[in-house]
Amino acid sequence: MDNRRVFIKKMAVGSVTIANFGWTSCSKAQLPPRQISNKNPKKGLVLWYSQTGHTERIGGLIQHAWRQKNLKVDGTDYRSFDSDTIKNYDLIAIGSPVQYMDVPINLQTWLASIPNIEGIPVTAFVTYGGHGDGQHHTACSLLEHMATKGGVPIGFSLFGHMSTFAPTWSSMGNSERILAYKDRPNNDTYQQTLQFADLMLQKVSSGEAHFIDREFGMDSVWRVLPQISFTKLLISDHHIDTETCIECGTCVEKCPMDVIDLETGEIDTDGCIACLGCINNCPVQAVQMKYMGKEIYGYNVFLERNQIEILEPKLS
Repeated sequence: MDNRRVFIKKMAVGSVTIANFGWTSCSKAQLPPRQISNKNPKKGLVLWYSQTGHTERIGGLIQHAWRQKNLKVDGTDYRSFDSDTIKNYDLIAIGSPVQYMDVPINLQTWLASIPNIEGIPVTAFVTYGGHGDGQHHTACSLLEHMATKGGVPIGFSLFGHMSTFAPTWSSMGNSERILAYKDRPNNDTYQQTLQFADLMLQKVSSGEAHFIDREFGMDSVWRVLPQISFTKLLISDHHIDTETCIECGTCVEKCPMDVIDLETGEIDTDGCIACLGCINNCPVQAVQMKYMGKEIYGYNVFLERNQIEILEPKLS
């Protein structure tokens, strides 16, 4: 049976040139040009949405790098941040994984709700699994959301790691494809992060704003398809095994849509966005799910079974 990517690609018709990736600038004509209001930032903010830790690692290292430059920097998952205070910062970095070739729906909703940040320089960092799909688009989308609120885009960077889409190794039999990237993130990833953090400070001090430049590629075609809906068609029997569950609350904490009821073990599958945060993070495999009729297991179990230890950045 075809895997998820093939299933989705078959829904698209035609072929176009694949987009290039990088930490280049992004331009969108309909967004008005803005000037950076403070070229000597004193207070920075690093926000991220992270389900398995990859985006948080990059965000934490950016935070560390900026602190080394004598900035006062706050860093946290956006879900723990009071958005009313966002306008109090001189520089903002926002990070996200690619989910279904785009910014996750929950993060898009949050970004649409934040106050105006007129003149504040903003940068984006995006994490993606394997060779990736949609990472350039996701970074541009993050900057567009921030620019819509008055932020001044100054650039973005993309960071690869091992894929965390649990059905790939559980039910599709494609473990080798995942394991090809088992060395990521590595020291090169973290060196790229430090260089990116420094470059963004240079751009702020020079007043150099960038523009959001959409690159049309095959992923542009696939993104118009209802990928979450397609994926959920292949998911069944999604619930909590209450006998196995230790009621630690990890799945509830990770769920961005608040659709898990620990007491009953029920999951509102209509509201679920198939992010797989519950599956990937449950410490006792109490979260149950079938994909294409086969039981799947989470990211942390996959790491353990393959004796993989994720390299952590050195914050020193």
